[in-house]
Amino acid sequence: MSEYFSNFPKILYDIDGTNSTAPEFSTAINLLIRNKLREVVKGDISIYYPFVIPEEVRRPDVLSQNVYGDVSFTWTIFLVNNILDPLWQWPMDSRVFESYLTKKYGSVGASKITVHHYEYTWQERVEATGTSDPIPAQKLEVDYDTYLGINEDFREVIYNFEYEETKNEANREISLIQPFYISQVIDEARGLFR
Repeated sequence: MSEYFSNFPKILYDIDGTNSTAPEFSTAINLLIRNKLREVVKGDISIYYPFVIPEEVRRPDVLSQNVYGDVSFTWTIFLVNNILDPLWQWPMDSRVFESYLTKKYGSVGASKITVHHYEYTWQERVEATGTSDPIPAQKLEVDYDTYLGINEDFREVIYNFEYEETKNEANREISLIQPFYISQVIDEARGLFR
């Protein structure tokens, strides 16, 4: 991660803001440059490929090492996928996930029987044909009274476990920069900061 911030420009910043006539400045990293960097890096979509994080890869630095051969590229994974909070935007392994459910709902069992919300399927899944990809089912979250008025074939109860599991699994689907292009991205990033 230090590689990421080491190239950011430094600015003088009055952290306290209490003395307008003779402020005491501290040197800080200009984090606002992140958006400009993200625009440059995200500009060429041909350098990316979709990737599903396997269960055994518990940390982003491990993925960086596996893909790029160096943990110093971890920041590129965060940048490309707009991950601001790796603790909650990175997929949990099964042990951590069970612990999370226990802390949040009392037990894994309780999360499996407690309703999170109700859904109405207003468009069923359309299977793939020879000329088109499948179209996923379209669902809408509804309240309990609306749920009761919907035909049983088009309604579904979503329990806390299923809701949390779906959210966690969605974090596994990311984009990565092709290893061939990673040094170019680093060079472009350094050029922005000069």
